[in-house]
Amino acid sequence: MRIGALAELAPRPGRVVVLRPTPECQAAADAAPVSPGAPSFLQADHLDAYRAKVAAGGAHRAWTGTAGEFDADFFESAYAAALTAFVRRHEGLRTWFDLSGEAPVRRLVPTEAIAFEAVEVEAPADWSTGWESLLVSLWDEQCRPDSWTPFLLGAIVHEEGFTYFWGCDHAFTDGASQLMVPAELGAAYAEALGADVEPLPEAGSFVTYAADEQRLAAECDSETPAVREWVDIVSRHGGRLPRFPVSLGLSAGETAPVRIRRWTALEGAEVDALEELCRAAGGRFTSGVFALLAHAEQRLTGSSDYLGITVLGTRSPQTATSHGWFCNFGPVSLALGETFAETVRAAEVAFGTARELARTPVHVPLGAMVAGGVLSPSELTSPQMVSYLDVRKFPGAGTVPFDTGLHFTGEGRTANANLWVNRFADRFELATQSPDTEPGGSAVATYFEAVHDVLADLGLSVRPVEAAASGGRACRDLPAGQPTGAEHAGHDR
Repeated sequence: MRIGALAELAPRPGRVVVLRPTPECQAAADAAPVSPGAPSFLQADHLDAYRAKVAAGGAHRAWTGTAGEFDADFFESAYAAALTAFVRRHEGLRTWFDLSGEAPVRRLVPTEAIAFEAVEVEAPADWSTGWESLLVSLWDEQCRPDSWTPFLLGAIVHEEGFTYFWGCDHAFTDGASQLMVPAELGAAYAEALGADVEPLPEAGSFVTYAADEQRLAAECDSETPAVREWVDIVSRHGGRLPRFPVSLGLSAGETAPVRIRRWTALEGAEVDALEELCRAAGGRFTSGVFALLAHAEQRLTGSSDYLGITVLGTRSPQTATSHGWFCNFGPVSLALGETFAETVRAAEVAFGTARELARTPVHVPLGAMVAGGVLSPSELTSPQMVSYLDVRKFPGAGTVPFDTGLHFTGEGRTANANLWVNRFADRFELATQSPDTEPGGSAVATYFEAVHDVLADLGLSVRPVEAAASGGRACRDLPAGQPTGAEHAGHDR
């Protein structure tokens, strides 16, 4: 599995098929009964942003997806049956929101009504320049939170098998959900073809998750320990949330189209060597990641105190394989040690604190800090986020659909350079959704160079960083997308 821009997919040309709800299913979805209760906090933010975008006449591109290869023959009926089974299993994918009133109203399509059929669409005359525009246009049309279906599955059928392509509005998915698509879709397709497939565990309810989140938030106030800890951390950092440590060349409130820049820092045995350094210091690879980022930032700013906001998974054993937006944010705050090993130990403690704090919806402490004057509302507009994923641990790793897969987001506009740090079976890489400008490219290259130097000082053989603004083999610089978009949401393990 790769994590990058859709342009990297470069599928072979072929017949293009998409799956649509049957007329009976669509009618049932349009008339789906109300599912009481509020959306999750992240869903509510997404819906507010969607309303604002539509009101301003902008293009909604807050979808995310995966695509890859199946080395199997394509059968339309089996593919439709696979998607039917897949969607029936996930309450979150049977959901849409009625936004005609002041408050969003969740609608839940009955399980038994779900059914899909295959429809062929016209392939572009010039495949080399048209395949990406076709897929983006299909997702732009389908992936929106106020109608069903808010997702689209398709296939590009060629002689050696077929390329699957899946996109889903971010309101109903996160990065972990997307990385689970190849395995579950593959199992459902194999079963539809008559193979014996091990039954999947029951998928827990996202509606229940959202209700639990709302209940927990209602039990919190300014004296709740998690809120007080957040206040203490942010206060120690001057009442500021993190920003990218190198100027991106944008004015206050300015945004630019996104460009995804990625650098493979370590390969093969060097990744394992970094993990050994972390364990010898008394930490894990995760704490080593934040120690690495802290020392890189120190080289750029001179600061000995690091604050990062990280994306953390909030799945329970019951929702481990569910599809939905099971995420929260936690602060990783630490004082750097004199050595990398000392910082790893500090990061181990700091990451543990972040995980504890992520049990409380981040909207509660942020709201309390704004209300109490600890945090300016302007700090909430575009804080720097860090997502760490160990891609090796996802179901399906080692299979063709997963290993040929690409995870991507709709590319929109940004004022920041949120960071994705990913560990794969054969490499360790960093990527950003950063401004598609010359200063943005230079800033990312400068940051990657700082990370490079920290790794090199540890005695590791580090891959070179080429200028992010001009691209290259070591630091890929991928084409910008169209305005508006979605941020990657992942988890820590």
